[in-house]
Amino acid sequence: MKTTARRDELLSTIAIDPSLHHVIDDLAALERLIPAAPSEAESLAIFRNQLPGLLEIRGRGQAHTEQVRRLILLLAREKGQVERWIDVANALTILTNASNLALLLLPTRSEDDVWAREQFGRNLLRHARRNGDGEDIALARRAVGDLPQRPAHLALPTNAGAVAEMIETMARRVGALRPKPADMTEPGAPRAWGLEQADSLKVYFAAAPDLADLLDGARHLLARIDDLRRGNQPTGMDDAAIDGGQILAYARLIRIALWPARNAADVATKIATRDLVRSRDTDPDRLGALWEIAFGQGETVAGQSNRFLNIDEIG
Repeated sequence: MKTTARRDELLSTIAIDPSLHHVIDDLAALERLIPAAPSEAESLAIFRNQLPGLLEIRGRGQAHTEQVRRLILLLAREKGQVERWIDVANALTILTNASNLALLLLPTRSEDDVWAREQFGRNLLRHARRNGDGEDIALARRAVGDLPQRPAHLALPTNAGAVAEMIETMARRVGALRPKPADMTEPGAPRAWGLEQADSLKVYFAAAPDLADLLDGARHLLARIDDLRRGNQPTGMDDAAIDGGQILAYARLIRIALWPARNAADVATKIATRDLVRSRDTDPDRLGALWEIAFGQGETVAGQSNRFLNIDEIG
């Protein structure tokens, strides 16, 4: 998949893949991991224990970021192509944001996960400091939580064995960040998409999720985990179910925030979601921060077209 534009490349001459592929983002893909189980609590506990690693998610986020950059560069060469490609840009933006927010939402299970999250967290803080104001910086800090003062991967090895191990580790991580080819990706699973799949990306963006259904599903999960928290003697399975339910609920809430409102019903759902998130004062603060970041990103997408409605302008 191309990640940069050649000097002679033009949008009007890109060879578009004629096949329509199923595009799914990293937050929506979590729904595929919910197993059938004798009880909902057991299902959520199993879900919690089979969540994906973060390196591949980071790789997809980077790949889609590069495609956005490629598209911007090519649109500068052919400004008349903007209308034709705007929804490709919208789709890639949502895919990128979903991957990046999943990185901060999902738990770390390995040193590779810790590295991927820390790398992205530092980049997010750096971006906020360069391009945002005090509120943006504070929001980014809430979202990433505490980071080590010095990145672990910058620690100097002290012997030949440690040097070899560091080189092997970084090579493996860089390889894992490189998205898998399409023929190595499970059908229906998230993967990286390029401008060549423009038609598939347009279909993905046009088929927006039902925001009201997502809110109903999130409310149900939050009520369920509140019930589990009130249990007299929570078990290990209950703890895993609470964690899994919270992750899945906020994945749904963040998806509501990322997608632009297309009608009055979407506006009402987004406002209700904002009220719900802000009322959840017992949930970890970083989850609310992730939602606020997603909400701002969704408002940015909505602001580029009169097809969509900006929530802050309404309520």
